[in-house]
Amino acid sequence: MTRSRTPKKTLLIFFLIWMSGILGWSQNKPFDVGNPLEVAPALSGNYGELRPNHFHGGLDIKTGGQEGLNVHTVESGYVSRIKISPYGYGKAVYVTHPNGYTTVYGHLRALNDSIARYTKRIQYEQKSFAVDVYPGENDLHVLKGDIIAFSGNTGGSGGPHLHFEVRETETEVPRNPLLFQFPLNDSKRPIIESVAIKPLDRGGNISGSTTGRHYRATANSISSNGAITIEGDFGIEVSGYDHQDGSGNKNGIYKIEAFIDEQRFAAFTADSIPFSQSRFLNALIDYEYYYQKHVRFIRLYRLPGNILENVTYKQNGRLSPEDGGHTIRVIAKDVSGNSSEVEFEVDFKKLADTPEQKQEMIRWNGDYYFETDEHQLHIPKGAIYRDEAANILDGEDFIEVLNSRIPLQKSIQIKIKSTIEQEGELIARVTKDGRPIRALQTRREGEWLIAESRSFGRFGISHDQTKPQIKSVNFRSGSRLSTREVVFQIKDNLSGIESFRVLANNQWILAEYDPKRARLSFFTDDLPKSPEAQELMVEVIDMARNVATFEGTFINP
Repeated sequence: MTRSRTPKKTLLIFFLIWMSGILGWSQNKPFDVGNPLEVAPALSGNYGELRPNHFHGGLDIKTGGQEGLNVHTVESGYVSRIKISPYGYGKAVYVTHPNGYTTVYGHLRALNDSIARYTKRIQYEQKSFAVDVYPGENDLHVLKGDIIAFSGNTGGSGGPHLHFEVRETETEVPRNPLLFQFPLNDSKRPIIESVAIKPLDRGGNISGSTTGRHYRATANSISSNGAITIEGDFGIEVSGYDHQDGSGNKNGIYKIEAFIDEQRFAAFTADSIPFSQSRFLNALIDYEYYYQKHVRFIRLYRLPGNILENVTYKQNGRLSPEDGGHTIRVIAKDVSGNSSEVEFEVDFKKLADTPEQKQEMIRWNGDYYFETDEHQLHIPKGAIYRDEAANILDGEDFIEVLNSRIPLQKSIQIKIKSTIEQEGELIARVTKDGRPIRALQTRREGEWLIAESRSFGRFGISHDQTKPQIKSVNFRSGSRLSTREVVFQIKDNLSGIESFRVLANNQWILAEYDPKRARLSFFTDDLPKSPEAQELMVEVIDMARNVATFEGTFINP
């Protein structure tokens, strides 16, 4: 009897084929990103754009002010994540591809039938509109070009559009989709609007100003009344925008480089910015100027607490040349190779040493504590980007911590003593006359109220004893349902809505919440059907645990 044997060469070939399939799902391979929509792409926002507290992580593709456009996956793969939230990306689908990348599609109005059924099952299991689901590799396969969803305006969207991302699957770092041959026509140059020059030495000045000067960019230079004289080390800041064919929106600039006497001292590139670093945008921009003027200037010098990896510096971008005249040049570029620049002369003089300022400081790289009988404060290490003067005002019924013009990377902790527990009490940012501006999520430990805040300001105790408002938009109790969707308006006066639920005959019903429109809605198809009157209850709870309910009956034959 002859025993059959598998040749070693055959086994080796099988092993290599098997390994190539495995590695194919983990290696980053170049691929051309197609258009996920059926309309010519035009951008209302691009990658790396400067947004409140973060860099934009993808492309915002216009949908002509409409919702419901077909959204296609740009490459084959499987649906690896479905996130539904009233905030952020709203309804979002993540598709993982075998080339090492994942594409993200956000602010969707609806998902395709198979993805919607999968998601709805999880929502009913968890009894929650908001879910974050991670399907397996074999659950929801998609092919390149498949319709996976329909465009919308859900979550934190300011208008109908599709948010589109390309992420590295392993690290989840978003990459600039324009670097993947995204089919966008761009023949327009970036625009440098203004250049700011800031003194970095105490006692320094720019043409006599100790706070710096701002100059409008004009015809490859800047508009200046006379020579620009500088005393002491200085830094350069730039504001501007880029736009592409088919869109008039002022989008972000891909790359900015700065030179002194033809030596590059700083470069910003919007190519790959981890989410963990995104909030450091507040260290990159001149935050105080943005707070006051609503214009973002990119600092081409580094604050001590700025760890952004997409900005490179020589000597932290701090300019301290030899006395005399020097040439500064700033270049802005886009992915397509379009560029613009400004060049100007400065007359520099070193500043004599000045005595160190005698003032208590909060160090950016250390913890800071402040305690009195009525108030306690903790500013953790790394919460601020540079040392700041410890301007803290301890009032009778408030504590004022620095000011709102100084950004925070991490939350600070505030404790206010409250010996008598009262309904609805919470810590809030307040005005000088004590009116609440923003309530903070507050907890009690003994006789202390405790809250965290990601902004400085004045804090005090406020009270929220008012129930949320629930108002029917198209529901009449006791009537027969005649619309596809039932809509309520829900609002809260201070602390904000924490949770909501809709019950039909005491059974949980899937309802969708849109905070920007104060809209709570659900489909009549999800309600039980009967020619008899049935019970409906809508419940809304705010952060202060005030509860509001709406009760009625309906007929859904």
